Amino acid sequence: MTNDAITITRDFLELLNLIEKEWPDWWDDVKKSEGEIQDLLHEIEFTKFDACHGYQLSKQIKAVRQHRRKMKEQIEALRPLKEYVDNNKQLKITLYKVLSAMEKTVQNQGSRIYTPRVRTDMEQIRAERVGAGGE
Repeated sequence: MTNDAITITRDFLELLNLIEKEWPDWWDDVKKSEGEIQDLLHEIEFTKFDACHGYQLSKQIKAVRQHRRKMKEQIEALRPLKEYVDNNKQLKITLYKVLSAMEKTVQNQGSRIYTPRVRTDMEQIRAERVGAGGE
């Protein structure tokens, strides 16, 4: 469970970083698609073409519009999360601190050594302490 919580927290931070980094590129991609659609429409408007070439232009417009739609839907779906993070700048900083504390705790738990309080005659514990450089 602990490792799952650490992994989920790390993945969430990676998602937030990805959205923040890629957001402008996604909008640039939408704008580029819109420009490409305009280029294709002007090709249709200003040139003479046969049915085969017209069909190819139609397929190109469809492919570009489908790509544009996919990008716009992605932006639309992630917008609430992007706006939440933008309005709560400390969220990422706090999550990084939380993740670091969780990882440090797990690391410390894996390397701790028990020191008997009363029963110093316990051989197994003494052997583990000696083997780990405790005495």
